[in-house]
Amino acid sequence: MMVASCKFNRVSYRGGVICWFCLIVGGVSFAGSVGAELDQPPESHGAVVADVDRWIADLGAQQFAVRERAQAELKRLGLSAFDSLHEAQDSDDIEIAIRSRYLLRSLDLRWARDDDPLAVREFLQGYGDKTLTERGNLLEQLAALGDGQGIAALCRIVRFDDSNLLSKRAVLAILKQAVADDAVTDPQMGDTILQELGPSQRAAADWLRRHVEHQDDLEALLEVWEQVVRDELETFHMTPELSASDIVRDLLRWQANLLERLGRGDQALAVITRTIDLLDGTREQLLETVEWLIQREAWSLVEQVAERFSDPFNESAILLYRLAEAQQHQGREDLAEQTAERALGRNEGNHQEHILAAYALQERGLFEWAEREYQYVLRLGPAGSQHDLRARFLFSEMLHDMQRDLDAAQTLQAAVDAMDGDPNIAHLARRMGREPGSIRSRMSYFYGEDLRRRQQFDEQRRRLEQGAEADPTDADLLIAMYRASRSDPQWHDKTRELIASAVESFRQQIRTGQQAVAAAQNEELRAIYNRQLAGSKNQLAWLVSNTEGDFDEALRCSQRSLELRPATAAYLDTLGRCYFAKGQYEQAVRVQRQAVQLEPFSGQIRRQLELFKTTWKESRETADDTEAGDPSQDSGERT
Repeated sequence: MMVASCKFNRVSYRGGVICWFCLIVGGVSFAGSVGAELDQPPESHGAVVADVDRWIADLGAQQFAVRERAQAELKRLGLSAFDSLHEAQDSDDIEIAIRSRYLLRSLDLRWARDDDPLAVREFLQGYGDKTLTERGNLLEQLAALGDGQGIAALCRIVRFDDSNLLSKRAVLAILKQAVADDAVTDPQMGDTILQELGPSQRAAADWLRRHVEHQDDLEALLEVWEQVVRDELETFHMTPELSASDIVRDLLRWQANLLERLGRGDQALAVITRTIDLLDGTREQLLETVEWLIQREAWSLVEQVAERFSDPFNESAILLYRLAEAQQHQGREDLAEQTAERALGRNEGNHQEHILAAYALQERGLFEWAEREYQYVLRLGPAGSQHDLRARFLFSEMLHDMQRDLDAAQTLQAAVDAMDGDPNIAHLARRMGREPGSIRSRMSYFYGEDLRRRQQFDEQRRRLEQGAEADPTDADLLIAMYRASRSDPQWHDKTRELIASAVESFRQQIRTGQQAVAAAQNEELRAIYNRQLAGSKNQLAWLVSNTEGDFDEALRCSQRSLELRPATAAYLDTLGRCYFAKGQYEQAVRVQRQAVQLEPFSGQIRRQLELFKTTWKESRETADDTEAGDPSQDSGERT
C-alpha cells in the first residue's frame, strides 16, 4: 500500500520556533520488511536499536535534511522503533509528535502470524482497519479461546495497538483467562508473554511483565497489583483520557481475586465494594456488575447495588430477578418471592423484556420463575405471533431439558396448530429461522420421548416416523429412532438409511458453508457464515457420535466447530460425545466437565457427564480385573 510522506519546513527565531506544515504526497511504503517482522520470532524484532532515541530527537532538528534522514532511519527500523515512537507522539515538540504519529500510522502491522492457531488468525483478519469498538470486542473473543491460544495475540495488542485503553484492556483480558484456566501461570506461556512484549515500556506492558516475573509469589504479586491500582487510580483522576472506569474496575477485581487466593476474604470484599463507586447506573453496566457479584456469591453487595440504584432496578425485570436470587441465597425466601412477583409485573405488555428475563432465569437454573415468565408471555397472545412463537420455542426446550417432554410437546403443539390454521404463521416462523417441518419434527420427538418413558414403544415409533417425514435431518429425532429400532431389523435398516442421508446432507451444508466463508466480502458476513458452518459441523458430529458412521470425521467436525465458536457449551457437549463414541472415556469426561462449567444448570449436559464418568469408572474396573487375572500383565502403575 502506498502512503503519503510528510515533509515540513521550519523557520527559527531567537524567541522560539514557528512551525508550519506542508503535506507533500510521496511514494513511501512499509509493506516489505516491516510488515514481515511479526512473522519472525519476537526476539528478532524485539531489541530496540540503541540510537532510536537520537533519531527521534533529530525529527525535531533545525535542518530539514537532518529531519528527513531521521525519519528514513526510523522507517528502516520499523517495529523496533515502535515503542519509542509511541511515546514520542505526545512530545512537546510538535514536529517530533506529528512525524512520530505519521511513522506509527505507516507501519504495516500484520497482527497474525503463520504459527497462530486458526481461530486467532481468523479473529485478527483486518484487525488494524477495525474501529476501536470492534477491536475491543475482539479482545474478549481472543480471551475466550481455551488453553491460552489467544494470549500471544493479546500481547501484540498490548504492545502495538495505538490505543492506550485497548492496550490496558488486553492485559485485563489475559488476566481474565488466567482466572479461567491458569494459562498465564504456565512457565512456557510466561516466556511467550515476555518475548511478545519485548522492551515495550507502555504502562500495560509493564503490568503484564511484572505479573509474569512475580507469579510464583502471591504476596509479591499482590504488592505489584496494589501499586498498579494506585497508579491507575491517579491516572484515571488526573489524565482521564489515558484510563477508563472499566479499566479501574477490572484492576480492582483482579486485586480482589488475589486477596481471595491468599485467604483474605474480608479485604477482598472491601476492594470489591470500591468498584460500586465506579458505576454510572446504566442498565448494561449494572447487569454486568451484578452478574460478576453473583459469580462471586457476594449476595449482600448485590443488595447494596440495588439499594443505591433503585430506579434502574425497579425498571428492569432482569435486575429485579437478580436481586431476588441474592435474597434467596441469603435464606430470605419470602422477600425473594415478593421481589420476583414485582419483576413479573414489571413492564406489562413488553413481550421482549419478559422473554429475555425468562431465558436469563433458565440459564441461572431458576426454572420456577422462568416458567412463570414464559407462561406470562404466552397468556399475552395472540397465538402464532412472533413473541408467542419465540417463547414457545425456548420454553419447550427448557421443559425437554427438565425431562417434562409431554409439556414440551404440547407447548409446540399450539404453534403447529396455529401454522395449520394460518399459512402466514408458517412464513413468520421461516423469517425467524425455523422451518415449519423442523417445528413438527421437534414436537414429534418430544411426544416420542414421553412415550418411551411410559414404555409405549409402538406409539413412540409412530410419532418418530411422523417427525422424520416432517424433517428427515432432525438429529435428535434420528438418534431416538436409532435407539428404538434395535429390536426391529427392518425398521433399523430404514433408520440407518435416514441417518446416512442426513449425514450426507450435513456434508453438503458444510461444503456450501466453506464456499460462502471463502467468498464473504466483509467480516460481518464471514462471521455469519462461520456460525452457520459451525452449526452444520456440530450437527454431523452429534448425529454420528450418537449412532454410527465415521467417528473420526465426527471428531474432526466437532473440533472445528469449537475453533469457529470457542467455549460453546453445546459444542463441547458434542465433542465429549465424540470421544465417548471412540472409547476415549477420560477425554470425554474432561471435555464434558468444561461444558458443565459453562452451563451448570443444563440437565442434558450434566446427565451426559454422569454417563461418561460411570462408563469410565467401569472401564477402569474391567481393566483392573483383567490385569489381576492375567499374571503376564505388568503390575506397575497404569497411565
